[in-house]
Amino acid sequence: MAGGSGTRFWPYSTPEKPKQFLDLTGDGTMLQMTVERLKGLAEPENIWVITGEKFIDLVCEQCPELPKKNIVGEPMPRDTSGAIALAAGLVQAVDKDSTMVVLPADHVINNKINFQKNITEAVEIAKSDKFVTIGVPPSYPAEIYGYLHCSNNIDNGNAYALESFIEKPSKEKAESYLQDGSYYWNAGMFIWKTELLINALKKFLPEHASMAEKLGDTYGQENWPTLASQIFEPLEKISIDFGLMEKVNDIAMIKATFDWNDVGGWLALVDLIGVDDKKNSLQGINITEDISNNIIISQNDSRPTLVKGISDCIIINANAGTLVCNRNDIEKIKPLIEDVVRKTKKGE
Repeated sequence: MAGGSGTRFWPYSTPEKPKQFLDLTGDGTMLQMTVERLKGLAEPENIWVITGEKFIDLVCEQCPELPKKNIVGEPMPRDTSGAIALAAGLVQAVDKDSTMVVLPADHVINNKINFQKNITEAVEIAKSDKFVTIGVPPSYPAEIYGYLHCSNNIDNGNAYALESFIEKPSKEKAESYLQDGSYYWNAGMFIWKTELLINALKKFLPEHASMAEKLGDTYGQENWPTLASQIFEPLEKISIDFGLMEKVNDIAMIKATFDWNDVGGWLALVDLIGVDDKKNSLQGINITEDISNNIIISQNDSRPTLVKGISDCIIINANAGTLVCNRNDIEKIKPLIEDVVRKTKKGE
């Protein structure tokens, strides 16, 4: 899934080039790293990218190893349920006995070996007609993630019975989850038989199931973009968690044994780019003096950033604009970013 807008990373991320298409770590774009992570696990012809229509050429440019027909644009965003149902219809039309692995294209995972091991474990469990998801052991009481509550181990290995999906908690709840030990971060990864998913969609999201089958059967035809727009437009905009996973039974959870970072905002980059002896995280061309506990990132080498006597700030000097705020305020500025993006579109 590579269709998000990525406003949290403004001014690096823009409506024309959101987070999944950015190189935030120096190791390639997040989409490229996701595809690279699958090498040895899935052949290129078995990897599909569901993105926005306007990003098709960008995906083709960043992932030339993938067949162009496997890069599919949604005519309009309908949350994860729309993207996943569309993918299921496309895959089902190719292979009725297939098993799907659904992955967001904007995560950072460095331990490829353990990642592939966990996915392989999940696929084996999914073959027994189970829905499977991946749970990440929490390392701190995060309030920004949804959680998975699991109970007993079901295979004497790394799989557990999932009890419930839990929305983003309060700080107190998150602290209790961390101490409890049976709660995991929801990484938004899913594994299932394609046929099992489509049958579940028919029960809980019938319009999505109908869309999946129609667009899967007609994919490649000349009128497909027009048909896709007509069928997509009336779909309910709902996540796969709300629309389906919270309603089905017999879900298994694989406990992740790999590192995971969903890079949900600028603060998450601290873990990826590290800190200096003054707790500053620096990237790009920066000239600094007497600073501490800052995140300072410069996108363009021809536009260096000069900072003196500043503490506890986030300073992003990018081609699309400049962001300066206190670290404690970064989660409060989303409405302001949306206003900037809106004014930029209008040319104000």
